[in-house]
Amino acid sequence: MENYLAAGCSELVKQSPCDEFTILSLSRSDPKFQAICRDFGEAVTAFRSFQAQGERGQARAAEFRQICEDLRIELMEYVDQSTARPKAQGRQ
Repeated sequence: MENYLAAGCSELVKQSPCDEFTILSLSRSDPKFQAICRDFGEAVTAFRSFQAQGERGQARAAEFRQICEDLRIELMEYVDQSTARPKAQGRQ
């Protein structure tokens, strides 16, 4: 059985390497992030599988490409919210 959490985290880090620390930290400690990341990993795996089928899998690959993008956006919004820090008063 594939480890979809690891696959999702790995793919997310590839796409946003500057957020690696936050992604890995969330993947270890946040159940909601873990669930979304698992879904992302599963969608990426399905996308690649359908893509490998060539023309026969083209329509399903397109569907999963969109699912992957939607999940990636959701995950990156989660990462951005986690890393957002209020500026210290008096500092620009």
